[in-house]
Amino acid sequence: MSRLSQVLAAIVVVALGCAVWFGVEASILDSGDNAALVDQSATAEVSDQVGAAVKAVFSYDYGNLARTERAAADVLVGDAVSQYRDQFASARKRAEEQKLVRTTTVRSLGVRELRGDDASVLLFLDQQTLVPNGGAPQTSVAQLSVTAKRVDGRWRLSRLDPL
Repeated sequence: MSRLSQVLAAIVVVALGCAVWFGVEASILDSGDNAALVDQSATAEVSDQVGAAVKAVFSYDYGNLARTERAAADVLVGDAVSQYRDQFASARKRAEEQKLVRTTTVRSLGVRELRGDDASVLLFLDQQTLVPNGGAPQTSVAQLSVTAKRVDGRWRLSRLDPL
């Protein structure tokens, strides 16, 4: 057997050993372990629902602020309710006075931790605010740490921490 064949055989053996070991470790994780590292389906579900919720509550149109408030009532629980209410009160006033439309887009999102019905998510947001009379849109970026809880089978925002 040539030297190259021996090296390749050794690499294959090590790779197979690692694959078996990782598979065994993944199968013995309990509900207290961080599923964000191993459960792609659950992580994707959290990502999709939290991303959509953040987009819904941080986008608004001065002509239909009630829609944003309904979205917030649908996706916020716990501390996030009062956090958002305090934050949105000033945004609402400014939007009505200046006739603003804000669109929030999730640029990037990562599930840092997923344990049972609790998740910690980091989001990078792009926000564009349209001003009346055809003025140039104002753009900004934001970072947000969100704690989410699964309630009645849906992921809801329970804490909002700007970074």
